[in-house]
Amino acid sequence: MTNENIKDMSVVDHLSELRKRLIIIIIAIAAATGIIYEKAYYLIKFLMLPLAKFKLELVYFSLAEGFMTRMGISLLAGTIIVSPIILYQLAAFVNPGLSKNEKRLLYKNLFFMAILLLAGITFGYILVLPYALNFLISYGQNYMNPLLSGSTYFNFIGIFCFFTGIVFLIPYIIVLLGKLSLINSKRLRKWRKYIFIATLTLEGLFISNAGLITCILVAAPVLILYEISIWIVYFTEKRLEKKKSKI
Repeated sequence: MTNENIKDMSVVDHLSELRKRLIIIIIAIAAATGIIYEKAYYLIKFLMLPLAKFKLELVYFSLAEGFMTRMGISLLAGTIIVSPIILYQLAAFVNPGLSKNEKRLLYKNLFFMAILLLAGITFGYILVLPYALNFLISYGQNYMNPLLSGSTYFNFIGIFCFFTGIVFLIPYIIVLLGKLSLINSKRLRKWRKYIFIATLTLEGLFISNAGLITCILVAAPVLILYEISIWIVYFTEKRLEKKKSKI
């Protein structure tokens, strides 16, 4: 389908194409969720590993909570597994209206963003989550006895790990904004000290008892990625300045 054909498409045609893509996505997610639901016990056991050292048992407070928790975990896992299909369908919807160069940039950016997001989620689950749980549970035990709801625990893991994944995406987004001239390296350098202070503050809150090596391992990726993004934006600015000077 050429760009001219896209321009000739009516609103109804666009909505029909979108509906087709959404149906494929929904079917893929539903199929993956159904398959994982049957084996969700193994996934639940894996997600409970960070909790093992605290010798806490998860409980539920409503009749439907056990079912809804298992369904929620299966849905999230199914969505992650079929995420390549989801990204492909979304890209296929916008592809016909893009130039060859724009398509190349779209796929390249989606690929790197997916890799960084997964790296951040893995990093958060393995390195940061155990210390965050230790801080939160130990702090509460000073004046309360812990009784942890299964849905609360799994929701916390999902939100926490997704947040660390987003943190890993921030430098890449900064670089994209720099290429679009929406942000510059001078401003990023001014923000450097605030990023450094914020990182150390969060470490002090959640993993102060983790030891020096672990603290360095947790902080280093965030600070290194931010520093790399500054230099990429800087060299992008210099390249654009050279192009303008030649015109």
